Amino acid sequence: MKIRIEIEDKGLKSAYEFETQSMEREALREKIVGYLAAANIFSESDESAYASRDSDSNGTLMGRLERFIKYEFPDSWFASQELKERYETVSDDIKLSTVSTYLSRMNRDGLLERKGNRNNRQYRLLSESGQNILNQENSYQSKKKVEDRW
Repeated sequence: MKIRIEIEDKGLKSAYEFETQSMEREALREKIVGYLAAANIFSESDESAYASRDSDSNGTLMGRLERFIKYEFPDSWFASQELKERYETVSDDIKLSTVSTYLSRMNRDGLLERKGNRNNRQYRLLSESGQNILNQENSYQSKKKVEDRW
């Protein structure tokens, strides 16, 4: 496995390459997270979310995925497989079906927008204004459903 990380911040560029054939996945993950933490990539809240494997201290898996998406894909489209692969470099292994389920729920809840068919589906974070509009629409639809029942 070979992973190259390039960081550019305020004119300062740095790069680091991780390459291994025999190192355990967990040991490699710890080295990568250690490098990113040393480079001050994570804020304090993000660092604790990615550095620890204890799920109780990090909230739910959906919450961790949401924070990860906000950090890794703030304004770009991504596929389920791409999210799975990147998430596994800094946290636990996760099934593709689990990633797909949570992405679908985040889309339903108005956090993500979705495009493409089932075989080529991609997601992107909605802007704050887009989330507010979608939440208002969902609230209106929920109220309408309740009114229709009576």
